Amino acid sequence: MRTHLKKIAVLSITTLLLAGCAAEESGPLDYAQLSVGLDQQCESYESGAGADQISVIGDIGQQPEVTFPVPLSGSGVETAIVIDGDGGAVIGGQQVLLHFMGFNAATGDSLQASDFTSENYAPQDLVEGAVPNFCKALTGVNVGSRVAVLLDAESAHGALGIGGLGIGAGDGVVFVFDIIDAYLPRANGSSQPAKAGLPTVIRAPNGQPGIQIPSSDAPTEFASAVLIEGGGQPIVLGDSVVLHYTGWTWLGEQFDSSWERGAPATFPITNEGLIEGFVLALEGVTIGSQVIAVIPPELGYGDSAQGSIPAGSTLIFVIDVLGKQ
Repeated sequence: MRTHLKKIAVLSITTLLLAGCAAEESGPLDYAQLSVGLDQQCESYESGAGADQISVIGDIGQQPEVTFPVPLSGSGVETAIVIDGDGGAVIGGQQVLLHFMGFNAATGDSLQASDFTSENYAPQDLVEGAVPNFCKALTGVNVGSRVAVLLDAESAHGALGIGGLGIGAGDGVVFVFDIIDAYLPRANGSSQPAKAGLPTVIRAPNGQPGIQIPSSDAPTEFASAVLIEGGGQPIVLGDSVVLHYTGWTWLGEQFDSSWERGAPATFPITNEGLIEGFVLALEGVTIGSQVIAVIPPELGYGDSAQGSIPAGSTLIFVIDVLGKQ
């Protein structure tokens, strides 16, 4: 399987790229409904006197006009809600889609901005304790919102400065974000009965899976089972899907895991880009689900070795379906 992650844009301050409701019977659940019951992974946003001084004019879908007194200083991470959305709260430990605009809070200089009128959104992984501390800035904010964020120097760049951007060690940073969409941090839905003969999945509190493999020989035929059934849209061939996954050989050797990289992966679900067994495991599975698949060599990498995967390996994948792009 190819594990290339395609992103529309990168938002990271170090490169700057500063890089519950019931379902209606008529359709699948949306993010707000799918995320009900999931615990927050980061501390909730807090307002502050500094962020309250940031003026943002314009509607969602328009390039905002941003002004603030210079120099502007604050404490930690401050978030001001400019437009309050209704798409369900960001909970952290997940990926969100954003439009963004950044400024040096000490000088007022513009750093970088996306085109808020376009659909070229920037995917951003919200990771607890990361710098810049976007997880703290956005956790608790509703999808569909526009916010102004003031990060002090420690929260923005570890008080190290970014010389290439003209950001001094003591300079804070101002961001304006439109939160366009959010993806689940892990599968969330109804647990399904275990299927005989398949490995047993054990989940850590954050949802990361481990497995116990039967002592029997590897199966010779493809097998899969939905372990958690989500209520979102089903995957259709050609969809670009946001996933967390871990892969093992039948001998128990882990060879790949998005969980351990700290960010989900995004794949177009096609036979041209993925091994056939991975596609078979996902086609028709709904957002919010977790699925396990046992893939014999002829539906995996066959008689060819692939990195640390020996030739002729039977593969096991546990996959959380987090959303569609």
